[in-house]
Amino acid sequence: MRLTLPQQELAEAAKWAARQLPANPLNPVLAGLLLTTDGEQVTLAAFDGETSVHATLEADVAEPGSVALSARLLADITGSLGKADVTIAADDTDAQVETRNARFDLAVLPLADYPELPPAPAATGSVDGSELAAAVTRVKVAVAKVGEGSFAGMTGIRLKVVGDQLELTATDRYRIARHTIPWQATGASGGAMAVVPGHVMVANAKAFTGRTVHLALPADGSGTVGFDAGRRRVTTTLIEPNLFPHKLDRLSRTSQATASFDAEELTQAIKQVVTVNDGDKPIWITFGGRQAAVRARDTGSAQSRFDADFEGDLADIEAAFNSRWLLDGLDALTGRIAFELNTPHTPAVLHAPDDDTFDYLVIPIRDPRKAA
Repeated sequence: MRLTLPQQELAEAAKWAARQLPANPLNPVLAGLLLTTDGEQVTLAAFDGETSVHATLEADVAEPGSVALSARLLADITGSLGKADVTIAADDTDAQVETRNARFDLAVLPLADYPELPPAPAATGSVDGSELAAAVTRVKVAVAKVGEGSFAGMTGIRLKVVGDQLELTATDRYRIARHTIPWQATGASGGAMAVVPGHVMVANAKAFTGRTVHLALPADGSGTVGFDAGRRRVTTTLIEPNLFPHKLDRLSRTSQATASFDAEELTQAIKQVVTVNDGDKPIWITFGGRQAAVRARDTGSAQSRFDADFEGDLADIEAAFNSRWLLDGLDALTGRIAFELNTPHTPAVLHAPDDDTFDYLVIPIRDPRKAA
């Protein structure tokens, strides 16, 4: 095999593909990147046994063929080169990566040992890649970092078709982030759903920006999901659908009162008072009339006030929250926002009044007296 292509495109694709792979896989060949020519194109593919990624690049192909190289080594080498054309030449035993001023000799991985890549499932609909990337950025804060047994589903982001919308939902039991984007069905996709490993969605969201992404969502939520953005394609094994807490869909979004304020003012108030907290300690928020107060008490005490309109069936309300969870939700919001509340012990919802595509539900600390 012998081909030549621009360094910048090769380096970007190699880095993206290598990022998907484990550092020390049980099978060493799974640390490899498979390069395969097809006409005047070359595809870079990586597969860790569950997730496969493909990047297709235009190339000047002098000799067609395939080769498997260390993904991280190829990414590091191509990333270190200046903007110039890169030539890759390989046979059954070794490979050379060359530019006008540099040459690297690499060992090749045995092609016969490289696993068969999973086929791309048939698409069931499409979304705008930039909107999908933005949605992932908003909901990823609620993905559980660790989940075992019955909580394993919380390490994923659920994608669910609801009418002409694709709904992305994540939860770690303490908050729920939900974002919807327009969905264009290409077949019968009503109710299609997939619980995608959160790390796969986060690692690949930016690769979809600026493209139309064709999704393959299984009707029963099991098996494999596919994302095809033309030059970039991802398939991955899904988390078992029954491990995701679908009962969260039944949580009521009704409220007894609404506090309206500027998101930045609450953000600043929280950041001010947590300076007296040692570690991840709670804060208290009080709403009533036309003002709100945030306070903390740990190594010292602090209070910060800001303007807020409070309307509804409650005269006022005070509740204790985890400050980090609140800040995570506020990061996704700007301008005038609403905080829907019921009691100091029931979930509250942050959202923008003029935007029904995103909401962030957060659970207060149940006993405010223990939060002090």
